[in-house]
Amino acid sequence: MRVSRFVAAVAMTTTVGACAVSKVGGTFPGDTDPRAGGATPTTARPSSTAPLLPPRPRELDISDVNPCTDVLTRDQLHQLAYDLGYQRSPIAGKSDISGGPTCTYGSMSPFDQPSRKIDSVIGVSTSEGAEAWLTDPSRKAAADLHRMATVAGFPALVLPHPDIADLCGVVVDVHAGQYLEIYSTPGADAEDTTPDPYCSEAQRVSGIVLQNLMARR
Repeated sequence: MRVSRFVAAVAMTTTVGACAVSKVGGTFPGDTDPRAGGATPTTARPSSTAPLLPPRPRELDISDVNPCTDVLTRDQLHQLAYDLGYQRSPIAGKSDISGGPTCTYGSMSPFDQPSRKIDSVIGVSTSEGAEAWLTDPSRKAAADLHRMATVAGFPALVLPHPDIADLCGVVVDVHAGQYLEIYSTPGADAEDTTPDPYCSEAQRVSGIVLQNLMARR
């Protein structure tokens, strides 16, 4: 299986069968050393009693969500041209930061439409809240670049990568101690020097995912 440069740029890899598996956020501040033999979720530093994020419109429990099967429909994958999703199975993984499940999707080589040359990883965190991205000292470089957003009514953090110009993440505060995360970056043979299109893609995908989850919960 051909795996895009996303695996090299975003994450360290493990193998499942013959496929490389992306781990979301592997190169964001707060990641674990790949030589350490395992990932330990980071712990947020409490700062004050004031809320760091706007209130959520509701509590959306995602603790049982599988990011490879529960987040995007086949029609939506086709609309996104994510052939790594509708043409062949997306790639399951695990976040080095939160320890939660992830799944890699991408527009690589669709047989029925042009490739968009973009990849996205969807992750589910239930070991820490979204505010960890603002309070964890090891993620200060990412926090310094963040901007606030709203995705399907939920507060979100847009996080351009501090070191990789064409990588951007969106962390959506969906529940106490839980967040949805999406990272987007160029696919194979694509280059860019700005995070803007990838921040937009991550926000677009997170909006679709949240609408799907809210409709069923």
